[in-house]
Order: sequence, then structure tokens, then C-alpha cells
Amino acid sequence: MRRRLIVALSGVSLSLLNVLTVHAMTSTNFQILWDSVNVGGEDTSTSTNFQLRDTIGEHGTGTSTSASYSMSAGYRVGDTQDPFITFSIGTQENATEAAFTAFSNAGKTVTVTSAADYAVGDYVGVVENKGLSQLIAIGKITDITGTVMTVDAWSGEPSSISAIPGGSDDFAYRMNGSSAVLGLQTTSVGTTSFTRTNIVTNAESGYTIKVQTDGDFRVSTSTFFINVSDGAVTVGSEEYGGEVVGSLGLGTGSDFAFSSTGTRTVQESSTYASNDRIGLVYKLSVAPETPSGNYQQVITYTATANF
Repeated sequence: MRRRLIVALSGVSLSLLNVLTVHAMTSTNFQILWDSVNVGGEDTSTSTNFQLRDTIGEHGTGTSTSASYSMSAGYRVGDTQDPFITFSIGTQENATEAAFTAFSNAGKTVTVTSAADYAVGDYVGVVENKGLSQLIAIGKITDITGTVMTVDAWSGEPSSISAIPGGSDDFAYRMNGSSAVLGLQTTSVGTTSFTRTNIVTNAESGYTIKVQTDGDFRVSTSTFFINVSDGAVTVGSEEYGGEVVGSLGLGTGSDFAFSSTGTRTVQESSTYASNDRIGLVYKLSVAPETPSGNYQQVITYTATANF
């Protein structure tokens, strides 16, 4: 990540006070009766890690506003921040699974049976009714007090998660992993895992996030899962697919098939992003005739800012 330092030297003047006599600048052929230091600086000075824009001699700079007008004064006021985009993903880490006993959307908290695997700065994913119809919420931890974790904000579907979950299938997970592990399968239960996104950009026209696979969910080219085609991965049928969850997600509300021949847009916005997040849930169900094996697939996430 490039670090930038912006320093403006404005309102700097050089004066001679309490001087009784002033001598003009002269040479054989010329004379300067008055001189003023009011220019200088560089448009851009850079080093390996920093960038500096400086101006000497500006007066009355800044923004002035009234009920109907706004005035931006000064040479540097026209500068805009260099375009940037930062993007990260993290997948559910099964080893950090902890049951959650309370959830607050407004308070931005989740209470777990143990917070030992979590630290401030980690992302946490909350799953209620784990399975093919589960609900999820995602946040970045800002405080841990005992077993209560506070996040910066909840994304996903936090308004649908119960304040006090009633089942034995309600969990929290650290969301910093790089592999989705769906585990052993049975014909009676569908399994899930999910990945969260996080994007920040100053692109005024927003961004797009797309996914694409390297092929089928497979053991080999001849042994692979059947992709979902009817909009829902169903227990007892051999089906594999994904679901997008979150207000900025595209194609939410149904399960889709991943593709290796084209990209699929899963998240987008038409304006700048400040920690925009969605969840992408991977869903799997098996049938009695499904061959056993270690199935694998690589999913590539690509984020593009619309500068």
C-alpha cells in the first residue's frame, strides 16, 4: 500500500518589521524597488513511500459557504485525491467456530461462548440456522469485552438474525481464511461455507466485483458435481452453487451456478465505497449416487473501480 503525505504551506509570508530604512535591490542596469516572496513549491515531490504537494504564498485559502453558495479558494483546492482501491476477501475458518447466544444489529454486538480465537481487527461472520437456508451477518471487530464482540457495522442480513437464537446450529466464525472447507457430506444435510468481501475506493462512479472459477467442483475432469440449475440447492439432490447475501449484492435471493467460461458480477455500486461488504455462501448437497472423493475448485474474485 502506498502511503501519502499531503502538506500545504499556506498563509506563509515573510516580513521585515520595525526597520527604519529599506534598501532597494539594484544592479548596474536595473533596480527593483519592491519584491515579494509569494511563489514556490512543487506540484508533486515523491519518494519511495511518500508524496508531497506544497505551495508557498497562498492567502485566504479553503472553503467558504453560505445558505446558497460555496467558494473554494486557493491553488491547491482544485487538487483531487489520487484514485485508489483496496479490496480483501476472507473465508469462514471452521476451527474458530463458537456458538453465539445473543446478537444486536443496532448495538453492533454479538455474544459468543468463547472469544479466544478472535482479536480486534478480525472480521467475524455470524450464522443462524446453519445450513442451506441460513442467515448471515459480517462485521469487523472493534472491541472485545469478555465474550461480547463489537463490530464497526453489520453487513449481510443482520436485521433478520434473532436477538436470542433458539437452536443449536447458530455460530460465529473468524472470517480471515483463504479456503472454504465443506467437510464430509451426507444425503440428509446440506453443507455451507461463505466468504466475505471488503472494498474501499474513492471512485465516484463506484466499482464492480466479479467471480470466476477454474473449472467444475471436481475430483477429476470426469468426476465432478452437478451445478445448481433451478435456483435452489436442495437436500438429497446432487447440487452445488452459491448465494449472494447483502444489500450491495447482485442476484440475491436464489442460488446460482459458478462458471469457468465467464465472470459473474456479485457486488457493485455506482458511488464510492467505504468498507462495502457482502457474503457469498457456497452450498453443497449430495445424492446416494454421488461418487466419493476430495472435490476442489478455485474461485477468483476480481474488483474493478470505475474511475
